[in-house]
Formats: sequence, structure tokens, C-alpha cells
Amino acid sequence: MIKTRPPRGKYSVRVAFGAMATALMLTTAALAQYQQAPELDAQVESGALPPVEERLPANPLVVEPVDSVGTYGGTWRSALRGGLDNAWIARTVAYDGLVRYDREWKEIIPNLAESWEVSPDSRTYTFKLREGLKWNNGTPFTSADIAFAAELFSEPSYGAGTFMKNPNNPVSVEVIDDTSFRFVFEHPNGLIMDDLASVNGFTVVSLNKEYCSQFYPKYNPDAVANAKAAGFETWELHMTDRCSWATETIRWANPDLPMMNAWMIDEPLTGDATRASFKRNPYYWKVDTEGNQLPYIDRLDMRVSDSLEEITLMALNGEIDFQDRHIATVANQPLFFDGQEGGDYRLGANVPSSMNTLMLQFNLNHVDEKRRELFANKDFRIGVSHLLDRQEIIDVVFTGQGEPFQAAPRPESPFYDAEMAKQYTEFDPEAAEAAFTAAGLKKGGDGVYAFADGSPLKITIDMISSFRSEWVDMMELMQLQLEAGGLDIELNNIDRTLYYDKRPTGDFDAQIWQGDGGLDVIQEPRYYMASGDESVWGYRWAQWFNGSRPEIAEEPVAWAKEQMDLYNQIRAEGDPAKRTELMKQILAIAKENFPVIGVSLPGEGYYIAKNNMRNIAEPMLHAYLYPTPGPYDPFQWYFAQE
Repeated sequence: MIKTRPPRGKYSVRVAFGAMATALMLTTAALAQYQQAPELDAQVESGALPPVEERLPANPLVVEPVDSVGTYGGTWRSALRGGLDNAWIARTVAYDGLVRYDREWKEIIPNLAESWEVSPDSRTYTFKLREGLKWNNGTPFTSADIAFAAELFSEPSYGAGTFMKNPNNPVSVEVIDDTSFRFVFEHPNGLIMDDLASVNGFTVVSLNKEYCSQFYPKYNPDAVANAKAAGFETWELHMTDRCSWATETIRWANPDLPMMNAWMIDEPLTGDATRASFKRNPYYWKVDTEGNQLPYIDRLDMRVSDSLEEITLMALNGEIDFQDRHIATVANQPLFFDGQEGGDYRLGANVPSSMNTLMLQFNLNHVDEKRRELFANKDFRIGVSHLLDRQEIIDVVFTGQGEPFQAAPRPESPFYDAEMAKQYTEFDPEAAEAAFTAAGLKKGGDGVYAFADGSPLKITIDMISSFRSEWVDMMELMQLQLEAGGLDIELNNIDRTLYYDKRPTGDFDAQIWQGDGGLDVIQEPRYYMASGDESVWGYRWAQWFNGSRPEIAEEPVAWAKEQMDLYNQIRAEGDPAKRTELMKQILAIAKENFPVIGVSLPGEGYYIAKNNMRNIAEPMLHAYLYPTPGPYDPFQWYFAQE
């Protein structure tokens, strides 16, 4: 539970959602004083740092520890897979936006913003920041920093993938005063609070105007010349190098970049780094229920290795304090279970938001007309689905964990539909043959299917074995099963960059990925409708929907357009109950048209934690948009003194 602590007595926070408002009354006992980590004492005594009460805002966020008030000290050790692996940093360090999700993924709660109001038409969102917030260098964090981020992302050649750069619904920022501002959207935006509470919410609070404006020609006439002098062709590239935290080439690489997170960059993550590290932010704006400034843990140390075997061995040897990313695989689970005593760690439960171990996406927008016609035929996809012996895959690859499952919300979701989840999951070669015949395929004397005109049909499925080690075993079994049913299948194991580069060309048969969207159904509808670039099955339809890549965008078929119309209504709807009903209609259309093929519902996941690491919740809901472990407040984790 997270509370906002007033400077004294009682107070009221009013958060308005359209015409409905909820008043939250919180009472906290006035604390005699705040405490800080002992490692900061010398800096305060020397005058290098102000006293802790001057570093905190007027109303720091009071965080109730999961189990107990902690103690200061220690280094949290984990690992990154290569120099471009920034997702683990986003999950552990960077989950501090204007708002955040609670620990149950049920509510959006205050964070940097202590309150907010939403206009009845869901176009205007007014936020109130905590008074006295400071970046880790001690400079004030104000509404001007938010406006600067929006201003920079409005540049055509800078940034992407944020609500601040949505051509379908432009946004402007109106600064009211140092602690108050408004997002004003051209059209209603009923989903923006979820976006701000997700892992994506960091973007808008990640740019310090005082520091980053020096690289921006609008504020510094010498910015272009300075960029060239620093070895960059454009100011945008220089800005990316100095002020970006998640691009394809620069990831957490500038220790001078001011931050608002519990830990700040110490050793940067560069392409040739062997480790990245983060140290305590002395201006962090959260305290525990006894007034101790957070975080408890002094440092984060992340070993950089391209070898999964090395990272796994580190965990087994007790050299990792907490981690699930990369190493918490089904294949490793027995190994980690047996190694708990020797490695002095424990296994905790993760409930994945993913609804499928593997999604098979045929390219319904193929540039080859004959393949497009076949892959877009629902009967063809039904036939493929019936040829998969899912139980064999579950037994062989996942040691019996899981159950046959299509692209459908998880059983824990309020959107769960058993018929949708189970349709066409029976291993039924006769039903597959009937479906292929209905799709116009012809079986030759060798038992192999060909196109209706008799020309050979070889289907190539792209995969990235390095992303999920179990995909190799799964796809080899699926290849055997499909070939036994008469389909000629080629597996194409390629580099991740090429994997993505093929999508805009439209010249690929099928790709696989994990089944996102099991719990975050509205926020991650990629397999239920052609919503974005990860909707590989309808990639060109998604470009049409989002107003991007006009050179390849294609107008969708009627049922896909109907889904898009419904989703646009969701975006414009401020009432959560109405959004739910609209999403159910989208799911019903997906159920009827069956665009993608799933394999199995994932079994329960796990994490590894050292035995003396405390305040770690169990189980954890695990997702990317709900960036586990971020919502479980790693800044209140601590090492017990034994």
C-alpha cells in the first residue's frame, strides 16, 4: 500500500475521473524527523549534500513495506544479457512515472504526481506534482521539465513510440505553475492513465530541461555545431547520446543525465561494457512509514554477459541476489530447485501475464498474392491448428506444465472466454484435412499439400532461438507434426534485427513470438486485432490503423476495420465499464475470425531471490507493461542482517 504523507495532520487528495470523483482521506502521524542512509552522513557533514529534510519534497511519498521496515546497505547483484539489454533496467530502476500501478495491478495510484483530474470528455488531464521534488543533482523537478519532454518529442526527427508522438491524437502541454500542468489531447484519450502507469510512463519524466536543452537548437544556437564537434552528424544523434535511456544503440550510457529514480547511473551501460551499476539517489523522494529515506539498498550491480550459461551459473553459485529475466526458464527450473541450499537462494512464484508459450502468426498481408489468399483463409489456419499435438509439446518441452490454449485472455482475466481459449486445439488430422480442402489446397500423391493450381507449397517460419531457448524444441516438434499432416515446413532461425526488418517488406510467410496480452488485454491487444507493429499477422493493416508508414499501409478487411473502430471508441471512452464492453466486442470478432494460432497456456513462472533479501512479494504478477518487479517497489527491498 502506498500513501502520500502530508507535512502535518490530515489532508485530502481528490482525484476526478470525468464527472465522478473519489475522495481519499489519509491520516499519518507527524514524524519527528527523517533519516537517511549512513553512507550519506559524511557528505552532509562536509556540506556536499543538504540535510535529508531539505532534499525531500514537502510531502514525500510514504511507502508501507511489504513485510517490515528495512535496514540500509548492500549491493543487489543481477545480470544483463549483452550491452543492449535495457529491459531489466527499465523493470528494476526506471519504474517511476507521474503515476503507477499498485501491487495488485488493480488501481492507478499517485507517484511523482500527488493528484490529477480528468475532464468529462477525457481530453484534458490536469496533474499536480509534489512540491519540492528534485532531480538527483539537486535541481528542481517542475512542470517545465514535462513541457520540455513533450516539446522535444514533437520534433519530427526525434523519438518514437510514445503518446507524445501519436499523429492520430496530438497532445499539447499547458504549464499552469511549477507544480501543475495539463495534457490537452486533440481527441478524447481514455487510455492515457494506463499508459502513464505502465513502463512507458518513464518517458515523459526522463528529460531534465536544464541539462538536455543544451543539445537542442531551439534553446542553444550552438547545438548543431557542438554536435559536430563531438563527432555527431546531427543534433538529434547528440541528444540521443546524452539524454536518451532506451534507444537501439544508447542505453543508460550517460552518468551526467539527471534522473528521478531510486538509483542513478554510476558505471554506464555501453556496447562494450562488462557491467553496469547504479548508486543511491540522495534526493529520492520516498520514505518508509518510519521516515527513513528510500532506497534501503545502496547499489545495483549488473554483470553484462552474452552467455545464458554464465548467467545461470552465477545464480547457482549464489552470485545473483534477485532475478527472473533470461534465466527463469522451464528447462532451468529443476536445476535451480535442486541448487537452492548450495546457492543460498529461494524460488518465488511469478504469475505470467502472457497467455501463450508461442504464437504462430501467418502473414495475412503477404506481398505474394497467392500466399496472401491462402494465409488469410480462416480454414487454412484452422487446419494448421488441428495438426498441432499440443499435449505432446506440453509434455516434452514443458514437463507437463500448462494446457492447450489459443490466443485468448488468461483464466485469471475478467475477459476469459473458455470457448475462445480452446477452439481448434484438438489434435485432429481428419478435421485438418477437411479444413485444408475447404481452403482450396490439393494433396499430391506424396501426401504433401500444394496450392490449388498445383504449384508447390513450402511454408517458411521465421524464429529467433536466442530469445527463448524452448522455442527450438517447440518448433522442431511442430515442424514434425505439420509435415506428418502434409505441410512442407522450413524453419528459418535468424538474427533479431533481420527478424524485425522483414516485417515492413511483407515478404515472409510466418513468424513466432510469445503470447502477450493475457492479463493486460486492453493495453496489449496485438493478437486480438491488428493494433501495432507486433501484430505481425496484420502488419500493414496496423500501419493503416496507426497512420504510420503510408508507403506500405493497407486498408484492412471489414472485420478488422470493425475492431479498429471499436478500439478507437475505447481510446475515447472515460468510463472503464464501457471500455470493458467494447473490448469484449473486439474479442468476439477475434474469436470468430481466428487470426493467429496459439500453442499452450504457460505454467507458473518463478524468480530467484537470496535468502536474506526481504520485502519481496510473492506471488508477483509478471508483465512488461506492468514491469515486474518495478510495481513491487524494489526500493523497499533490503538485506536482513544475519
